Amino acid sequence: MSGVEIQANALSTVLRDFPLKDVSYGVEVALIVLLGLAAPLASLRLSALWSLGLAVGLGVAFTIAVQLAFNSGTVVAFVYPLGTLVLATVGALAVHLVTGAFERERIRDMFSRFVPENVVDEVLASTDGLRLGGVQREGTVMFSDLRSFTSFAEKLPVEQVIEILNRYLTAMSDAILAHGGTLVAYMGDGIMAVFGAPVQQDDHADRALAAAREMLGPRLQGFNDWLRSQGLGEGFRMGVGLNSGDVMSGNVGSEQRLEYTAIGDTTNTAARLEGMTKGTPHQLFLADSTRDFLKEPPDDLIYVDELEVRGREATIKLWSIADEGSGPKEQPEPKTETAAGYDGA
Repeated sequence: MSGVEIQANALSTVLRDFPLKDVSYGVEVALIVLLGLAAPLASLRLSALWSLGLAVGLGVAFTIAVQLAFNSGTVVAFVYPLGTLVLATVGALAVHLVTGAFERERIRDMFSRFVPENVVDEVLASTDGLRLGGVQREGTVMFSDLRSFTSFAEKLPVEQVIEILNRYLTAMSDAILAHGGTLVAYMGDGIMAVFGAPVQQDDHADRALAAAREMLGPRLQGFNDWLRSQGLGEGFRMGVGLNSGDVMSGNVGSEQRLEYTAIGDTTNTAARLEGMTKGTPHQLFLADSTRDFLKEPPDDLIYVDELEVRGREATIKLWSIADEGSGPKEQPEPKTETAAGYDGA
């Protein structure tokens, strides 16, 4: 208003016996506190977008309420409560974005220990984080086990056993991750991995077979060479089982303790196949289903036999590869299955 309008309005107010009255100081303080807490409290339960929408709605409602109060003769402080709402909303959104970024990095760091770096972004983009639940995909499950390691470990100090086991698991895990596999679990010296989950891979069978070749070839050879250099014997043989089909993969457990896993008949059969390599010349058993899923079947696949698998009524045709890597001659060991004893169903 110009100076003349200000004076005219003042005179009009006097002539109307001062109809405008301020609200109490306590009401104004309460409005500032309430509007200042609205956005931060909402961000604890709602997403950033919903929190912003709530803050905008409160701002519009407060503006209308102040105008209606003024029309009724009551003056309510407008700038300070609304300014507090704006500042609190900006602060809450900033904290929400920062904590969200830290949470994504935490999930990235945790998940990158189980899946290759190049698939972590796809996993994060397809979910709201790690939560209970799963999906069914076509994939290839791998179980591997180090032969005679239990009896070998009984003769060594615990610290040395842990060192040897970590060296072995690191070498085999690197091979699995290098071919796009997901590490599901370590079971002593046994490893469970899945290819094609949680991120879909059309060539999951090829990836699994390539990983098995590397594990049974250069990775096992390097590990055995290291054992010989340490004077710890001639090394070990391995057992690897591959089976393909529908896999139910996801996070199981509780909200406080999650564990990523893959369950179902495909998983159980893969565990059985790994155990069936014991006492045979082969370190790898590959199910006929995995052979059917191969995009580029290799020339060195050899047919083993059609055998019964414990827990299944139908027999399974088994395959292996001509050159499965080096290793000492198979030594008899007690019938204690590690990976092969897995019953994920």
